[in-house]
Amino acid sequence: MRAGGKNVLFVPLRTAVLCPFSFPFGRRGSLRDAIKFTFRPILGGLAEKLSMVPQVTLQRSDLTQGAAWFVSKEEIDECEENFGKDIVLLPAPAAFAAEMEDGGISVWSSPSSSCAIWFDKGSVPRFYKYMPSSEGDAEDLCEWMCRYASAEGADLPSESVLICREGSMTQEELRRAAEASFAASPSLSRLDLSSRGAAAAERCDVFSSACFAALKSAAAVGVLFLVLSLVLLLQNKRLYASLEEAPREICGTVLGERGGNPLAYAAKRLRMLSGESSRLSFEKTLADIASAFEELPDKKAVRIDSLRYGSERTEVEGTASKTDDIQKLRDAFGRKGFSAKTGGVQQIPGGGMRFTLTLSAGENVR
Repeated sequence: MRAGGKNVLFVPLRTAVLCPFSFPFGRRGSLRDAIKFTFRPILGGLAEKLSMVPQVTLQRSDLTQGAAWFVSKEEIDECEENFGKDIVLLPAPAAFAAEMEDGGISVWSSPSSSCAIWFDKGSVPRFYKYMPSSEGDAEDLCEWMCRYASAEGADLPSESVLICREGSMTQEELRRAAEASFAASPSLSRLDLSSRGAAAAERCDVFSSACFAALKSAAAVGVLFLVLSLVLLLQNKRLYASLEEAPREICGTVLGERGGNPLAYAAKRLRMLSGESSRLSFEKTLADIASAFEELPDKKAVRIDSLRYGSERTEVEGTASKTDDIQKLRDAFGRKGFSAKTGGVQQIPGGGMRFTLTLSAGENVR
């Protein structure tokens, strides 16, 4: 259908997986690498067979939040073979995102299958699930999604669940619903899970990263030039001052801190600007977490759902089959130099444990 000025195809995607993320940076250029580091231990060898498109719902100078959509490349090729390569591919329940501004569950049902998206407030997607008719109908899927949302701490009233059955709406009604959803959710209006959309998202990430790197280098050179110019100016002004007191005077006037070597202090400030200080490295933390996950005897027994990075400590939330698996993960973090503390461990309805691990820098983590 034509919606939002583009040819949109809403499909009950069989292989789609939705993974929320939250990263403590605002430059979008590093987003794709951060997502790969976070979810590589979960996906394993499947990563090469999946297409990934990020949906950014919130971005500030120090925060990027959203959800990563993973879809089998084989399923995308199948859709494009049947409907053409100029389509914008979206999951069927997303057409009703406008109805979920206060949070809720949108379900698309057909005779062969059902699929649903759990939306948080502001039409922010939190979870997607597909269920073939052999496993249950739309009502069974709604019940499953409500139990999952409840386990995640969400309290969804019955009126927040919307079920749309195939054939119950005309093409015009569906088009109007999609137009309203695009207007209510700018991040959804930019989302495209097709192969063309995935390639465009990757090009945008690479371009943003390159631009930021160039600006960062230019800023570093500019700061260095400014510092050196001010140092030379002050040296000329204080030509007849005491040689012993001159360096401390320059450092105090130019950089706001008294010291014997202003150039060394300027270099230290530049290293901080370039992210080369001794504080805990974000990329190193992700790499060590992924390495610890690889050491687990049974990688399927533990799943990492979210990671909240901080320079002093990092929180890892996830699920495990049993408490022994949580302890094995904690021991693996310890071998990587982390000081790992277990937070609240909760029983999940239907089996399994939800846990929180707080990681702080040990002597081997820099």
